[in-house]
Amino acid sequence: MRLYCLLIVCTSLIGICAVTTRAQSTAEEYIKRGRELIEQKQYYEASKNFDAAVKLNPNSAEANYYRGMYHLDRAQGIADLTKAIALKSDYAEAYYQRGLHYDLGGDSAAALQDYSKAIELQPRFFEAYRTRAVIYLLAGKGAEAIADYTRMIELRPDGESYYMRGNSYLEIGQSAKAIVDLTTSIKLDPTYYWSYKQRAKAYRNLKRFKLAEADERKAAQIGPPK
Repeated sequence: MRLYCLLIVCTSLIGICAVTTRAQSTAEEYIKRGRELIEQKQYYEASKNFDAAVKLNPNSAEANYYRGMYHLDRAQGIADLTKAIALKSDYAEAYYQRGLHYDLGGDSAAALQDYSKAIELQPRFFEAYRTRAVIYLLAGKGAEAIADYTRMIELRPDGESYYMRGNSYLEIGQSAKAIVDLTTSIKLDPTYYWSYKQRAKAYRNLKRFKLAEADERKAAQIGPPK
């Protein structure tokens, strides 16, 4: 009788383990399907898959991360991303996405803190430097913004990165430095409309009107990006 009871208990435990494993596997399948839908730009359907993943495995940091990232309710998105961080304290992407939620909600201080944490955890986090630089620039912290844009250039020395630092120099009144970066941007990408537009402004600031007019003509020839 005792042996029979032990067999019953063991069978039950095996069944529970199998169900748990299956639930975790199914949650992963929902996440995978949700990511596929994101690539197809079917965001609402993707969010339903991420929701199903969280319901099946509430302690999955990844499931909470994806649901939080694409949740239509910003407060709930922040709650999901906060849980993802609680489950995985070094989740740099979760800090970054929560920062975006705070940023869009107008809480720049909280956004700045999360972007900085994401960079601390992942020092090559290009997008985190870009979003943090914008906050610095809007807050009048030009030196900090330039430092982040410089780091972006180190990570990705392309026309867009040089444009962003050049535009930042222009915003803080350093037109000569802006021209240097915008010229590099144009050399790397001769079709980059905004580099010509902003270099023209920098030339005008320095009263170099013929060069400004030449850039304005070139920008008009290229046309703004669609």
